[in-house]
Amino acid sequence: MEGTTTTILVIRFSALGDLALTVPVIRRFLELHPDKRILFLSDQSRADLFSGIERLVFVGADLSGKHNGLIGIYRIFQLLKRNYSFEAVADLHGVIRTYLLGWLLRTQKNPMATIDKGRFEKFALTRKENKIYRPLKHTTERYADVFRRLGYSLELSMPLPIQQGTDAALSTRAITRIGFAPFAKHLPKMYILDKMLDVMTHFDKEGYELYFFGGGPVELAFMKEWKRRFTHAVSFDRHAGWNEEADVIKQLHLMVSMDSANMHLASLLGVRVVSIWGSTHPHAGFYGWGQDLSDAVQVSLPCRPCSVFGNRECWRGDHACMNQIEPAAIIARIEQALS
Repeated sequence: MEGTTTTILVIRFSALGDLALTVPVIRRFLELHPDKRILFLSDQSRADLFSGIERLVFVGADLSGKHNGLIGIYRIFQLLKRNYSFEAVADLHGVIRTYLLGWLLRTQKNPMATIDKGRFEKFALTRKENKIYRPLKHTTERYADVFRRLGYSLELSMPLPIQQGTDAALSTRAITRIGFAPFAKHLPKMYILDKMLDVMTHFDKEGYELYFFGGGPVELAFMKEWKRRFTHAVSFDRHAGWNEEADVIKQLHLMVSMDSANMHLASLLGVRVVSIWGSTHPHAGFYGWGQDLSDAVQVSLPCRPCSVFGNRECWRGDHACMNQIEPAAIIARIEQALS
């Protein structure tokens, strides 16, 4: 990288969905600042998410190997110091790893800004009693605030209205392609699979194609069984990489997802998403970029939301936030979206 006045180091590790929400912010920053470049530091497995973005250089860290732990943080610092020049640091993560790395980077006299996650607001939204129930700032705005604190103007323009598939809109509607992503990292965010099967079964008929999305060994086993079970299920190569999977998602007319990475990935590709919410809530600021809130299927309960990330056990013990959602409600929302 040439010069020290043209490049901003951006740091964001963590979950795929959180990382996906950085993409519209980074694209908008580069659009508004054509004289700037981004050096994006993240887990090396996330590189494909940023492919094709001009004036962005991706730096991959091996967080489970040589860049793990305190020594690993120092190695990342040495890697950056030895190979790159940058004028400022934007920490979009705000965790111990990035705080320590930021402390090292400050020895290089780099101005730095760190994300304000709104922890108290989120605690007030998710606590068991005396909730302060209101929509919080969207995560993309929290990312943009980091650049603003560094002195850069950054107004986020909302995307064009989400359609039923970027490329699907150009294809025949004789076949309606629906993606199903019924899995999530944390079980409290997952709809009951037996009930989801009822939803899938409803659309396993002429005029529809069903696509299933998931990644882990258990998820792949479920999807293999669904491929045998459903007449109109479509197979695709799940090991080809993000760009190839993105090509599949862009052909969808609709994605049906939990509060998970697939909601965010489909949103980035301009595909409408019907999302199903349990212990978490769109008010926490993690709703799909550009999606319509009316496409969020959820029930109103005084205990919701009980978690920002869906990693808490149910206080009631009956997972009512998901169990009270009937398949018919999801089917109706899908059909309305497709109409």
